[in-house]
Amino acid sequence: MTDRRKLRLLGASVAALPLLTLLFLPIRTIDDAFITFRYARNLAHGDGLVFNLGERVEGVTSLSWTLLLAAVETLRLPVEPAAFALGVAFALLALRESHLLGRALGASAGACLAAVALVAVHGRFWLVAGNGLEGGLFAYLVVLVARKTVEGADGRLIGVLLGLLFMTRPESLLITPVVLGYQALANGGAERAGARRRAALTAAAALAVVGAVTLWRLACYGAPLPNSLAAKSALSAGLDTLLANLGPGLLYAVRFEIAHAPLILGAAIALILAPKAKALWFCLLVVAAELPAVLVNGGDWMPHYRLLTVFAPVLAALLAVCLSRSFEDWDTPGSARRRSAWVLGLLTASAVFMLSRSPWEATPGPRFTLHPITSCYQFMATRLKPHLATDDIAAAEAVGLFGWILDETTIHDPLGLTSHHHARHGEYHLNWGKTDYDHLHQVRPAVLVLHEGSVVTPEKIDHGAGGRFARDYSAWFVSPPPPCAPYRLIVYIDNDRLDRLRPALGGLEVEPLAVE
Repeated sequence: MTDRRKLRLLGASVAALPLLTLLFLPIRTIDDAFITFRYARNLAHGDGLVFNLGERVEGVTSLSWTLLLAAVETLRLPVEPAAFALGVAFALLALRESHLLGRALGASAGACLAAVALVAVHGRFWLVAGNGLEGGLFAYLVVLVARKTVEGADGRLIGVLLGLLFMTRPESLLITPVVLGYQALANGGAERAGARRRAALTAAAALAVVGAVTLWRLACYGAPLPNSLAAKSALSAGLDTLLANLGPGLLYAVRFEIAHAPLILGAAIALILAPKAKALWFCLLVVAAELPAVLVNGGDWMPHYRLLTVFAPVLAALLAVCLSRSFEDWDTPGSARRRSAWVLGLLTASAVFMLSRSPWEATPGPRFTLHPITSCYQFMATRLKPHLATDDIAAAEAVGLFGWILDETTIHDPLGLTSHHHARHGEYHLNWGKTDYDHLHQVRPAVLVLHEGSVVTPEKIDHGAGGRFARDYSAWFVSPPPPCAPYRLIVYIDNDRLDRLRPALGGLEVEPLAVE
């Protein structure tokens, strides 16, 4: 069998690994994805890119992903499985781009396949790609930008891709100066003028997309960035809060590095072996561009390090360079072979550690589940739906699936993702959002649903609203059946609508809430 045929066989085997991996993973659509689904549904139905009809608030972070799902809704396809399928499809494209990026960096074909195979069997990567949010799309775009930049592609194309990255996750705007700096400095001598011209074209194209999107946001929502960023950002919460977030943010980054040890070690060793390779430093800086957002916001509450795991395909290309050099050294007797043995042994041990910590299931699936807390809100929304009037407002901490089920009800978000007021004036709850308890009472929702252990607590509500909630609302702990367990819900019902809404709790185990 020729080397070319062996590589093709290996490539086909690697391509099958994601499907095998997905069969042994518990796929969960994250609750925030349902916020995006509701925006997409409203847009597809001609009601605008809004969460509640008549309220212009951009409560989604990823504009491009929302528009893509709106197209799915327009085609009348079921949006939840479509979001999973699209996320996985883009993640597969990201792995292909990772292989091509590794080749562009000078790695051998075999080393690129080995590095890509590691990501292909990495459970966390697929859970981030398939959670209903933009992870797969972002992973594809960011590694595509890296490859096109390293290959010296047309600056206008790279600029448009940077604009799409901004539309997918706004903090990715920090990648733009990294790209421009590499373009301007990568070449020397007579080629420098051409490099700077390419950088200028990239900047112009990126500015055109970013500028157009920003002007549209200002015209439509009155803000240059999504409201969800204002709700979760510490930048508007004061210097003390910003400094307090640095510790959790740094811990988040360190834990990501430990959980993805072979990718981090491979990138570090590649840079040690080729410290003057500007393309390698460029790829590392593309990943590092996300760190300011991680540090400022104190990490993220969503599982599997979703802010950084999407950069795994870029890191895999650097790992491929490390593996390629190590494979070459293995063929050289003496100290080079010993060094190769140490490197390959270290990478193998760290890869076993990384894969052992993936959330594997013992038997093949597929299995699609919801987090128990999300199931709680699904359960309560289903119970409330027949009893809510058209002019009622329902509020909940987790508004995603809750608002998706209550599709004809105005949903108030006490954590501010879909509320201008809370996002700008509320009490900051790390990376969960912000809450103005007095404003929450002024909205006067017919029902407010929380869960035990949430950041919005009955004590905070009572103190923040000056005791008015205790006067105007009746509240209970509710112990709904599995799959909600072990969580209990906290349900507030407006006393003026108690007779109509109290039957929604009929037959459930309830306990009156007493706030000390």
